[in-house]
Amino acid sequence: MGRLVSLLKACMTEDMNLFQIRSKKRGASSKVLPVFLVLVIGFSIWSYANMLLDTLLPLNAGFVMLTMCVLVTSVLTLIEGVYKSGSLLFNCKDDDLMLSLPIKRSTVLFVRIFKLYVFELLYNALFLVPAMIAYAMRVELSATFVVSSIAAVILLPVIPIVIACPLGAIISSLSSRFRAKNIAQTVIITLFALGALYASWNLEGILSKIASHATSINDFITKVYYPAGAYVSMVTDFKVVDLLIFALVNMGAFLLVCLVLGSVYFRINSRAKIVRTSARGKGKYKIKAHSVTAALMKKELKKFVNSPVFMVNAGFSLVLFVVGCVVLAVNSTDTATVLQSYGVEGTIDFGQMIRTYAPMILLGLLLMAALMGSITSSMISLEGRSFNILKSLPVKPYTVIMSKVLTAVVIMLPFLIAGDIVMFVKFDFSLLEILMILVATVVFPVVAETIGIIINLKYPKMDAKNDAEVVKQSMSSMVAVFLGMALLAVSAFLMIKALNMNIPMDVIMAAMIGVYALMAAGLMVYARHKGTKMFNEITA
Repeated sequence: MGRLVSLLKACMTEDMNLFQIRSKKRGASSKVLPVFLVLVIGFSIWSYANMLLDTLLPLNAGFVMLTMCVLVTSVLTLIEGVYKSGSLLFNCKDDDLMLSLPIKRSTVLFVRIFKLYVFELLYNALFLVPAMIAYAMRVELSATFVVSSIAAVILLPVIPIVIACPLGAIISSLSSRFRAKNIAQTVIITLFALGALYASWNLEGILSKIASHATSINDFITKVYYPAGAYVSMVTDFKVVDLLIFALVNMGAFLLVCLVLGSVYFRINSRAKIVRTSARGKGKYKIKAHSVTAALMKKELKKFVNSPVFMVNAGFSLVLFVVGCVVLAVNSTDTATVLQSYGVEGTIDFGQMIRTYAPMILLGLLLMAALMGSITSSMISLEGRSFNILKSLPVKPYTVIMSKVLTAVVIMLPFLIAGDIVMFVKFDFSLLEILMILVATVVFPVVAETIGIIINLKYPKMDAKNDAEVVKQSMSSMVAVFLGMALLAVSAFLMIKALNMNIPMDVIMAAMIGVYALMAAGLMVYARHKGTKMFNEITA
């Protein structure tokens, strides 16, 4: 028993950070940001719960909020469980060490599943507890509610884990056969973020629909998803028998998944560590010669594809750009109605404005997509300890720097061109406007990504423990975002000012593109000279 407790203590110290934040500093200062994020998320969930209760309480259906909260939290926990099982259960780096110790394999498996459960428990509580507090403040605070809620917080993560473990096992088993194993995860995260954005945009309509179908929604969820129905049943009509059945069902499901997973777990982990020498696994090599720049760009593309957090962070603004262009093209009438709600009624025809200034609007969207999603601001830092190997190559630093810029531009161009084509098809662009937009599609990313690489050279973070620390919490990423916002604000102000001065739209667009083209040339010269010096001064 003592050995099990010691093993649990040792394993629970690693990879249990909800926000992927690490700091060299110890003490209270290193915990301020995580606590702040927990409070922000908790307050947001509490606010949304209260908004939903405002709609449901007049219908005496406040419990529907709990039903929906349990379902949404369980879905989020399932997605996080599938993702987190990759690092907490499968492909573990300490397999060789753990299996060499005088410890039963079943004990190793139990420790890892328990670790996943604790992580999911914390993740689950982050969303459930604020909603429960909102319900207690607005509807009922009783001993039976407290008991039911505590039991729910402890037991509700179990069913998502039961589903996530087999899915994680399948994904880990299949991913050992394929190279692009992070694409699906990135797509899921992006779709979820877009869904959350859509829900926030249409919150009022969603709340009204929930109110009008509250009873049917609750009945459907409670019949399809047992944990939601069991918890709401205990809240509205508490019975000890229901609590015992709820606990036994979850415990039985947890034991069952442990037994099933135990028969295939170590086989999957062993297979995941096999390195395949070719796509067909026949050990044949094909060596292709590339130019230096092409070889460096290929390396950067592989790194981009193999880092989901990097792809999502860098590519989300590009996805929003395409979505924005499609919305403007397909549903410009509704877009104009939304814009009208923010203006003075009857004074501006937003629909006509969108049609008239479509080229200028597209230019602004291109600039926003380029400046708000810097890819290169993390590329130097993501080299980590391997940066010294990169420096030792017989390649000029400027070649390395520009290969990263070119890679970022290549990643961005398909999205930007897709949005351009959608707008070209829908709205009437002159040939000159099409040519200017296509030039801007290349020039704006070059400016943004050259700025990003220079900032990363100035503020490198070579000792990060994971990609998230570089992409989301590094100084270079923060400076790139704020500088991009500043450039975007200044550019938008100047374009609007020029329009108010009755300067022709084509002249404004040509001037803006010309200014950014000059900036691109100047930044490249700066990168060749000053950037080379900063590159040589970096040590990993």
